Amino acid sequence: MKIFLTGASGFVGSHLTQSLITAGHKIVGHYRLPHSINSKPQLNLEVWSGDLNDKQSLSKRLQSVDVLIHCAAEMKLWNYEKVLHETNVLMTKNILESARQAGVKQFIYMSDASIAKAPSIPNLEVCESRALPSLKDFPYSHSKSQGEQLALQAGDETFRTLSLRPASLWGKGDLVDRSLGKAADLNKFGWFDQGDYPFSTCYIQNLCEAVKKSLLSESNRESFFISDGPAVPFRQWMTRRLKAGHYKVPTLSIPRFLAWPLARFTENGWKYLPLRGEPPLIREMVHLIAHPFSVSIQKAKDQLAYEPVYEMEQGMLEIEKMTD
Repeated sequence: MKIFLTGASGFVGSHLTQSLITAGHKIVGHYRLPHSINSKPQLNLEVWSGDLNDKQSLSKRLQSVDVLIHCAAEMKLWNYEKVLHETNVLMTKNILESARQAGVKQFIYMSDASIAKAPSIPNLEVCESRALPSLKDFPYSHSKSQGEQLALQAGDETFRTLSLRPASLWGKGDLVDRSLGKAADLNKFGWFDQGDYPFSTCYIQNLCEAVKKSLLSESNRESFFISDGPAVPFRQWMTRRLKAGHYKVPTLSIPRFLAWPLARFTENGWKYLPLRGEPPLIREMVHLIAHPFSVSIQKAKDQLAYEPVYEMEQGMLEIEKMTD
Protein backbone atom coordinates (compact mmCIF):
# COMPACT_ATOMS: atom_id res chain seq x y z
CA MET A 1 0.00 0.00 0.00
CA LYS A 2 0.97 3.62 -0.41
CA ILE A 3 0.60 5.30 2.97
CA PHE A 4 0.82 8.96 3.93
CA LEU A 5 2.03 9.33 7.52
CA THR A 6 1.80 12.57 9.47
CA GLY A 7 4.13 13.08 12.42
CA ALA A 8 6.80 10.87 10.85
CA SER A 9 9.57 12.42 12.94
CA GLY A 10 7.79 11.90 16.27
CA PHE A 11 7.99 9.02 18.72
CA VAL A 12 5.08 7.06 17.23
CA GLY A 13 5.67 8.12 13.64
CA SER A 14 9.37 7.24 13.53
CA HIS A 15 8.79 3.71 14.86
CA LEU A 16 5.77 3.25 12.62
CA THR A 17 7.68 4.36 9.53
CA GLN A 18 10.29 1.64 10.00
CA SER A 19 7.70 -1.01 10.83
CA LEU A 20 5.58 -0.28 7.75
CA ILE A 21 8.56 -0.12 5.40
CA THR A 22 9.77 -3.48 6.75
CA ALA A 23 6.28 -4.84 6.04
CA GLY A 24 6.66 -3.76 2.39
CA HIS A 25 4.57 -0.59 2.30
CA LYS A 26 5.53 2.64 0.53
CA ILE A 27 5.54 5.59 2.89
CA VAL A 28 5.16 9.30 2.23
CA GLY A 29 6.27 10.75 5.54
CA HIS A 30 5.43 14.27 6.61
CA TYR A 31 8.36 15.92 8.37
CA ARG A 32 7.92 19.45 9.63
CA LEU A 33 11.57 20.21 8.90
CA PRO A 34 13.90 18.24 6.62
CA HIS A 35 16.62 18.20 9.30
CA SER A 36 14.29 16.27 11.61
CA ILE A 37 14.98 13.14 9.55
CA ASN A 38 17.59 11.24 11.53
CA SER A 39 18.17 8.34 9.16
CA LYS A 40 19.72 8.10 5.73
CA PRO A 41 17.45 8.17 2.68
CA GLN A 42 15.90 4.75 2.22
CA LEU A 43 13.89 2.84 -0.30
CA ASN A 44 10.11 3.17 -0.04
CA LEU A 45 10.31 6.39 2.00
CA GLU A 46 9.44 9.71 0.42
CA VAL A 47 9.68 12.93 2.40
CA TRP A 48 7.09 15.72 2.23
CA SER A 49 7.45 18.88 4.30
CA GLY A 50 4.46 20.88 3.12
CA ASP A 51 1.84 22.61 5.27
CA LEU A 52 -0.72 20.12 6.60
CA ASN A 53 -3.21 22.99 6.94
CA ASP A 54 -2.91 23.91 3.26
CA LYS A 55 -5.81 21.81 2.02
CA GLN A 56 -5.17 22.39 -1.68
CA SER A 57 -1.48 21.50 -1.52
CA LEU A 58 -2.04 18.50 0.75
CA SER A 59 -4.92 17.17 -1.34
CA LYS A 60 -2.70 17.31 -4.41
CA ARG A 61 0.03 15.36 -2.62
CA LEU A 62 -2.45 12.74 -1.44
CA GLN A 63 -3.42 11.76 -4.98
CA SER A 64 -2.79 8.00 -5.43
CA VAL A 65 -2.36 7.46 -1.66
CA ASP A 66 -4.34 4.50 -0.29
CA VAL A 67 -4.25 5.21 3.45
CA LEU A 68 -3.54 8.23 5.61
CA ILE A 69 -2.31 7.59 9.16
CA HIS A 70 -2.56 10.74 11.27
CA CYS A 71 0.01 10.65 14.10
CA ALA A 72 0.98 14.33 14.21
CA ALA A 73 -0.13 15.92 17.47
CA GLU A 74 0.80 18.49 20.06
CA MET A 75 1.43 16.79 23.40
CA LYS A 76 2.43 19.61 25.76
CA LEU A 77 0.31 19.56 28.88
CA TRP A 78 0.86 22.96 30.48
CA ASN A 79 -0.64 26.25 29.31
CA TYR A 80 -0.94 25.25 25.64
CA GLU A 81 -4.73 25.16 25.19
CA LYS A 82 -4.68 27.31 22.03
CA VAL A 83 -1.90 25.31 20.36
CA LEU A 84 -3.51 22.00 21.36
CA HIS A 85 -6.81 23.06 19.78
CA GLU A 86 -5.15 24.38 16.62
CA THR A 87 -3.02 21.25 16.12
CA ASN A 88 -5.06 18.37 17.48
CA VAL A 89 -8.51 19.59 16.40
CA LEU A 90 -8.41 22.15 13.59
CA MET A 91 -5.49 20.57 11.76
CA THR A 92 -7.14 17.15 12.00
CA LYS A 93 -10.26 18.65 10.41
CA ASN A 94 -8.22 20.10 7.54
CA ILE A 95 -6.36 16.82 6.94
CA LEU A 96 -9.63 14.88 6.90
CA GLU A 97 -11.08 17.22 4.28
CA SER A 98 -7.92 16.99 2.15
CA ALA A 99 -7.90 13.19 2.34
CA ARG A 100 -11.54 12.92 1.34
CA GLN A 101 -11.05 15.34 -1.55
CA ALA A 102 -8.06 13.33 -2.79
CA GLY A 103 -9.98 10.05 -2.76
CA VAL A 104 -7.99 8.41 0.05
CA LYS A 105 -9.76 5.17 0.95
CA GLN A 106 -8.86 4.81 4.63
CA PHE A 107 -8.00 7.23 7.44
CA ILE A 108 -6.44 5.95 10.68
CA TYR A 109 -6.44 8.42 13.56
CA MET A 110 -3.90 7.94 16.33
CA SER A 111 -5.90 8.74 19.45
CA ASP A 112 -5.11 8.14 23.12
CA ALA A 113 -6.75 5.89 25.70
CA SER A 114 -6.82 8.84 28.09
CA ILE A 115 -9.82 10.28 26.24
CA ALA A 116 -11.95 7.58 27.92
CA LYS A 117 -10.57 8.09 31.42
CA ALA A 118 -13.32 9.63 33.52
CA PRO A 119 -12.12 11.85 36.37
CA SER A 120 -14.75 10.80 38.92
CA ILE A 121 -15.65 7.12 38.38
CA PRO A 122 -13.64 3.85 38.34
CA ASN A 123 -11.70 3.22 35.14
CA LEU A 124 -11.02 -0.51 35.09
CA GLU A 125 -11.41 -2.67 31.97
CA VAL A 126 -12.91 0.28 30.12
CA CYS A 127 -14.37 -0.68 26.75
CA GLU A 128 -15.23 1.35 23.68
CA SER A 129 -18.99 1.24 24.27
CA ARG A 130 -18.68 3.50 27.32
CA ALA A 131 -19.60 7.11 26.59
CA LEU A 132 -16.63 9.47 26.50
CA PRO A 133 -16.39 11.73 29.56
CA SER A 134 -16.15 15.50 29.58
CA LEU A 135 -12.47 16.39 29.80
CA LYS A 136 -12.48 20.17 29.53
CA ASP A 137 -10.21 20.43 32.59
CA PHE A 138 -7.58 18.39 30.74
CA PRO A 139 -6.69 20.25 27.51
CA TYR A 140 -4.54 17.54 25.91
CA SER A 141 -6.99 14.66 26.43
CA HIS A 142 -9.89 16.94 25.51
CA SER A 143 -8.25 17.95 22.22
CA LYS A 144 -7.50 14.31 21.31
CA SER A 145 -11.09 13.38 22.07
CA GLN A 146 -12.35 16.12 19.76
CA GLY A 147 -9.95 15.00 17.04
CA GLU A 148 -11.14 11.41 17.30
CA GLN A 149 -14.79 12.45 17.07
CA LEU A 150 -14.05 14.45 13.91
CA ALA A 151 -12.31 11.45 12.36
CA LEU A 152 -15.08 8.98 13.13
CA GLN A 153 -17.84 11.34 12.01
CA ALA A 154 -16.09 11.81 8.65
CA GLY A 155 -16.33 8.15 7.69
CA ASP A 156 -18.68 6.92 4.98
CA GLU A 157 -18.89 4.12 2.40
CA THR A 158 -16.06 5.59 0.29
CA PHE A 159 -13.89 6.93 3.11
CA ARG A 160 -13.34 4.47 5.96
CA THR A 161 -12.14 5.96 9.23
CA LEU A 162 -11.03 4.33 12.44
CA SER A 163 -9.28 5.39 15.60
CA LEU A 164 -6.66 3.58 17.67
CA ARG A 165 -6.46 4.39 21.37
CA PRO A 166 -3.10 3.18 22.72
CA ALA A 167 -2.76 3.08 26.51
CA SER A 168 0.32 4.78 28.02
CA LEU A 169 2.69 4.34 25.11
CA TRP A 170 6.27 3.40 25.90
CA GLY A 171 9.48 2.53 24.08
CA LYS A 172 12.73 4.21 23.13
CA GLY A 173 12.05 7.94 22.76
CA ASP A 174 8.88 7.93 24.87
CA LEU A 175 7.73 10.32 27.62
CA VAL A 176 10.21 8.74 30.03
CA ASP A 177 13.11 9.58 27.70
CA ARG A 178 11.72 13.03 26.90
CA SER A 179 10.94 14.22 30.42
CA LEU A 180 10.05 11.79 33.24
CA GLY A 181 13.46 10.12 33.34
CA LYS A 182 15.26 13.45 33.62
CA ALA A 183 12.82 14.51 36.34
CA ALA A 184 13.52 11.27 38.22
CA ASP A 185 17.26 11.91 38.05
CA LEU A 186 16.63 15.35 39.60
CA ASN A 187 14.40 13.87 42.34
CA LYS A 188 11.38 15.64 40.81
CA PHE A 189 9.36 12.51 40.03
CA GLY A 190 7.69 10.27 42.59
CA TRP A 191 4.85 7.85 43.22
CA PHE A 192 1.24 8.40 44.13
CA ASP A 193 0.02 5.94 46.79
CA GLN A 194 3.28 4.03 46.26
CA GLY A 195 2.28 3.38 42.63
CA ASP A 196 0.32 0.37 43.78
CA TYR A 197 -2.57 0.29 41.30
CA PRO A 198 -3.36 -1.48 38.00
CA PHE A 199 -2.34 0.31 34.84
CA SER A 200 -2.64 -0.49 31.13
CA THR A 201 0.37 0.14 28.93
CA CYS A 202 1.20 -0.19 25.24
CA TYR A 203 4.68 -0.95 23.90
CA ILE A 204 5.32 0.94 20.68
CA GLN A 205 5.92 -2.24 18.65
CA ASN A 206 2.56 -3.62 19.78
CA LEU A 207 0.96 -0.44 18.49
CA CYS A 208 2.77 -0.95 15.17
CA GLU A 209 1.24 -4.43 14.99
CA ALA A 210 -2.21 -2.94 15.62
CA VAL A 211 -1.70 -0.45 12.79
CA LYS A 212 -0.72 -3.21 10.37
CA LYS A 213 -3.85 -5.17 11.35
CA SER A 214 -5.95 -2.02 10.87
CA LEU A 215 -4.72 -1.66 7.29
CA LEU A 216 -6.44 -4.96 6.51
CA SER A 217 -9.68 -4.10 8.30
CA GLU A 218 -13.00 -3.12 6.76
CA SER A 219 -14.08 -1.46 10.03
CA ASN A 220 -15.51 1.99 9.59
CA ARG A 221 -16.19 4.75 12.13
CA GLU A 222 -14.90 2.52 14.93
CA SER A 223 -12.47 3.10 17.79
CA PHE A 224 -10.18 0.48 19.36
CA PHE A 225 -8.20 0.36 22.59
CA ILE A 226 -4.71 -1.04 22.11
CA SER A 227 -2.56 -2.30 24.99
CA ASP A 228 0.01 -4.89 26.02
CA GLY A 229 -2.75 -7.09 27.44
CA PRO A 230 -3.55 -7.45 31.16
CA ALA A 231 -2.84 -4.41 33.31
CA VAL A 232 0.25 -4.39 35.53
CA PRO A 233 1.01 -2.47 38.75
CA PHE A 234 2.07 1.04 37.75
CA ARG A 235 5.13 0.99 39.99
CA GLN A 236 6.34 -2.34 38.59
CA TRP A 237 6.11 -1.11 35.01
CA MET A 238 7.57 2.36 35.61
CA THR A 239 10.43 1.05 37.75
CA ARG A 240 11.42 -1.38 35.00
CA ARG A 241 11.15 1.36 32.37
CA LEU A 242 13.30 3.79 34.37
CA LYS A 243 15.93 1.10 34.91
CA ALA A 244 15.92 0.20 31.21
CA GLY A 245 16.77 3.81 30.39
CA HIS A 246 19.37 4.02 33.21
CA TYR A 247 17.34 6.59 35.13
CA LYS A 248 16.98 6.91 38.89
CA VAL A 249 14.05 5.08 40.49
CA PRO A 250 12.24 7.37 42.95
CA THR A 251 11.44 6.41 46.52
CA LEU A 252 9.26 9.43 47.36
CA SER A 253 5.51 8.81 47.43
CA ILE A 254 2.61 11.11 48.28
CA PRO A 255 -0.99 10.14 49.08
CA ARG A 256 -3.22 10.39 46.04
CA PHE A 257 -5.72 12.60 47.86
CA LEU A 258 -3.00 15.27 48.11
CA ALA A 259 -2.03 15.10 44.44
CA TRP A 260 -4.90 17.16 43.06
CA PRO A 261 -4.68 20.13 45.49
CA LEU A 262 -0.89 20.09 45.22
CA ALA A 263 -1.07 20.19 41.42
CA ARG A 264 -3.55 23.08 41.53
CA PHE A 265 -1.27 24.91 43.99
CA THR A 266 1.80 24.56 41.75
CA GLU A 267 -0.18 25.56 38.65
CA ASN A 268 -1.32 28.75 40.38
CA GLY A 269 2.25 29.51 41.40
CA TRP A 270 3.51 29.26 37.83
CA LYS A 271 0.49 31.16 36.54
CA TYR A 272 0.70 34.17 38.81
CA LEU A 273 4.38 34.35 39.82
CA PRO A 274 7.42 34.98 37.57
CA LEU A 275 8.65 31.39 37.82
CA ARG A 276 10.76 29.80 35.10
CA GLY A 277 9.99 26.66 33.16
CA GLU A 278 6.93 24.55 33.83
CA PRO A 279 5.37 23.46 37.14
CA PRO A 280 6.67 20.12 38.45
CA LEU A 281 3.13 18.80 38.90
CA ILE A 282 -0.05 19.64 36.99
CA ARG A 283 -3.59 18.33 37.15
CA GLU A 284 -3.51 16.69 33.73
CA MET A 285 -0.44 14.65 34.69
CA VAL A 286 -2.24 13.57 37.88
CA HIS A 287 -5.22 12.57 35.72
CA LEU A 288 -2.98 10.57 33.36
CA ILE A 289 -0.79 8.59 35.75
CA ALA A 290 -1.96 8.89 39.37
CA HIS A 291 -5.05 6.67 39.20
CA PRO A 292 -5.88 3.05 38.35
CA PHE A 293 -6.63 2.73 34.64
CA SER A 294 -7.07 -0.35 32.50
CA VAL A 295 -8.70 -0.96 29.14
CA SER A 296 -10.19 -3.97 27.40
CA ILE A 297 -8.72 -4.93 24.01
CA GLN A 298 -11.40 -7.51 23.27
CA LYS A 299 -12.90 -5.41 20.48
CA ALA A 300 -9.48 -5.06 18.79
CA LYS A 301 -9.02 -8.82 19.08
CA ASP A 302 -12.45 -9.52 17.60
CA GLN A 303 -12.53 -6.97 14.78
CA LEU A 304 -8.84 -6.39 13.95
CA ALA A 305 -7.43 -9.79 14.92
CA TYR A 306 -5.00 -7.86 17.11
CA GLU A 307 -2.85 -9.68 19.66
CA PRO A 308 0.02 -8.13 21.62
CA VAL A 309 3.15 -9.61 20.05
CA TYR A 310 5.69 -8.26 22.52
CA GLU A 311 5.72 -8.91 26.26
CA MET A 312 6.90 -6.21 28.65
CA GLU A 313 10.33 -7.73 29.28
CA GLN A 314 11.05 -8.06 25.54
CA GLY A 315 10.36 -4.38 25.08
CA MET A 316 12.50 -3.40 28.07
CA LEU A 317 15.43 -5.44 26.75
CA GLU A 318 15.13 -3.69 23.38
CA ILE A 319 15.29 -0.31 25.12
CA GLU A 320 18.37 -1.41 27.07
CA LYS A 321 20.07 -2.49 23.85
CA MET A 322 19.41 0.90 22.24
CA THR A 323 20.45 2.76 25.39
CA ASP A 324 23.76 0.99 26.08
